[in-house]
Amino acid sequence: MGVLVLLSWSSIPPDVRAASCKLPAHPRIGLVLSGGGAKGSAHIGVLKVLEEERVPIHAIAGTSMGSLVGGAYAAGLSADELERRVTGIDWADLFDDDPPRKDWPARRKEASANPKWNFSLGLRDGRVRLPKGAISGQKVQLFFNDLVKGVETVHDFDALPIPFRAVATDLENGDMKVFDRGPLPVAMRASMSVPGVFAPIEWDDHIYVDGGLVRNMPVDVARSMDVDVIIAVNLGSGYLPRDQLGTILGVTGQMIAILTEQNVKTSMAELRQGCDLLIVPDLGDITSGDFARASEAIATGEAAADEMRGALRRFSLSESEYVAWRSGHFGPGHPVRRVGEVRISGLERVNPEVFDGLVEANAERPLERDRLAEDIQAVYGRGDFERISYRFQPQRDGSDLLIVDALEKAWGPGYFGFGLVFSSDNQGDNRFGLRATYDQTWLNRLGAEWSTAATIGNAPNLFSEFYQPLSLDRSLFVAPYLDVGTTPESVFVDEQRVARYDLTRLRLGADLGTTLGGVEMRAGAYFGETKLDLDTGSPELPEGQVTDSGVRGRILYDTLDSAGAPRKGVRLSLEALAPLSAMGAEVDYTRALLRATAAHSFGVNTLAANVKAGTSFGAEMPYYDQFALGGFLQLSGYANDQFRSNDMAFAGLAYYRQIASLPPPIGRGLYLGVSLEAGWLGDGVIEGAGADEILSTEDTRYGGSVFFGSDTWIGPAYLGLGLSADGDSAIYVLIGSP
Repeated sequence: MGVLVLLSWSSIPPDVRAASCKLPAHPRIGLVLSGGGAKGSAHIGVLKVLEEERVPIHAIAGTSMGSLVGGAYAAGLSADELERRVTGIDWADLFDDDPPRKDWPARRKEASANPKWNFSLGLRDGRVRLPKGAISGQKVQLFFNDLVKGVETVHDFDALPIPFRAVATDLENGDMKVFDRGPLPVAMRASMSVPGVFAPIEWDDHIYVDGGLVRNMPVDVARSMDVDVIIAVNLGSGYLPRDQLGTILGVTGQMIAILTEQNVKTSMAELRQGCDLLIVPDLGDITSGDFARASEAIATGEAAADEMRGALRRFSLSESEYVAWRSGHFGPGHPVRRVGEVRISGLERVNPEVFDGLVEANAERPLERDRLAEDIQAVYGRGDFERISYRFQPQRDGSDLLIVDALEKAWGPGYFGFGLVFSSDNQGDNRFGLRATYDQTWLNRLGAEWSTAATIGNAPNLFSEFYQPLSLDRSLFVAPYLDVGTTPESVFVDEQRVARYDLTRLRLGADLGTTLGGVEMRAGAYFGETKLDLDTGSPELPEGQVTDSGVRGRILYDTLDSAGAPRKGVRLSLEALAPLSAMGAEVDYTRALLRATAAHSFGVNTLAANVKAGTSFGAEMPYYDQFALGGFLQLSGYANDQFRSNDMAFAGLAYYRQIASLPPPIGRGLYLGVSLEAGWLGDGVIEGAGADEILSTEDTRYGGSVFFGSDTWIGPAYLGLGLSADGDSAIYVLIGSP
């Protein structure tokens, strides 16, 4: 029956589809906007034509992206303003939940420098749990708040400039949920929670996902809003072709498409032929994920509505009538000007005092919306929350109560992470391993954390640290730790590998530190044992075990936007280590290393500088603790760690161009680049049998590379060709930080 209805509908010429309908002189018009992801921008094109034809809208029902456009239009934004906002937003950034890395806490920045997949499993109440969706929708929610700020204190959707309904699906029972009241941004966000992509919305003890599963084109919902005629816009999701059904993503997408198309057919049959109007934009190859093509989608909506102008003019008002109608329905509305009390809602484990700065900055003072969003993102950047949003409730005393809804990660407070570490210079140095991390957060009210990382492979390692802040702002902390691992280390003479060691280190210590103004400083004592086992090479080379207990310290400042392929920011670190005989050390030296990285971008082009310098202050260090150069971006063209010395200086400059962007949460981009490097080292010396052996002489060496890189959710990866000034070459393959 549905197919016959569709055929008969399509056979009616557009300009006469409303000719036989008996309507009042000024009918109440209901607008139905369907879902379709990025294709939903076409709705804005339709709205532009409706405004040009002076067609008033008396009620709107929307699903998914249709609820975004419909909710904003109902809130008082004109089609032109909607076009400006939708085409002006950086959708890739909007779908990246995290604030910029430079705004993360220092501890989280340091953890991100280690290669692991950007996907975590949670451990809660003894059960392993998964995240609810690839995108939590943190920035999306804040965008919605700003979009409809003119009506943010209106909780009855019939009291909006245009009455509105948003359709969602109750995930527990599959029922259709029609939002007719509540915070408008919450209703809009619930309606577009595409399963598996956006995390569901929990509200009033229910869990909601995308309304397209039950009513992608809610004709019946609009009809119930006391309207005389329906103008429906169908974006036509269609089915995926067979060649896209070979993956779990393809199968999941097809299942959603089947559910959506079936209920759209039902809604199409509810349109009254000769009365209601159906507009179907021809979106061509624009997909539901092509948010960057919003302008093109808007144009398709304009073109489709343009064909219907003859039928639309039946509903046109006179110019004076439309001006009067428009003046009562569009404009800035009544956004909150001043905040009264601030209330934090939803916390279970996180100490409410984490929000003290936000409360103090916003309570009992004029609302600074950008400042509020920044304060929310600063707290969100701690990594403890699935989503933080805000809403307002008018109070009897005339003030507006600001409620901050803080939803903690349901799959926490323990998190597993996994990663792959691999590097090869194709000259005999290959390192590989599987890495797993476990982070337990909020062990007490001050936010103590226990972090453990284990790597298995030919460079196994175990690191575990208990991080105990002494104040909630982490201005002072103590951090006992255990670090034990084995790495293969090579010895070169005249550019030839002559020996290989297995170097095993044990460090058991505790640091006292502070974090102030984005700078982390820590220092402490440690017990250390280092063992050298000669794998291959001359038996005259040193072996054995040495105690090297002492003290260490570090100062770190980091504003890079990415640890893998930074495009802006700086990172400065100064590290010092000194074994002490007073603590039982059998060696005596002080080792200091200064490192600096800076990146600056202009468009898709990036320049990144890397400088480092190290010294032993005239002391002779064991071979394994001398400063090493050689390898990808560290004197490219030479083997990994080919040169070692007690003193070192290095400078490198890399240029890379982003050749493709990747949508969150998959990654940031793909890059092609080149580098130039120069490094100076003093004489390289290793203790031999009865005498020190000179491995390399003091010299300045040069290298360069061309490379392909990626910055993705599995970490950075590089394929590079290195060339040295001496004519050496090397091919590098790396997964993880270079």
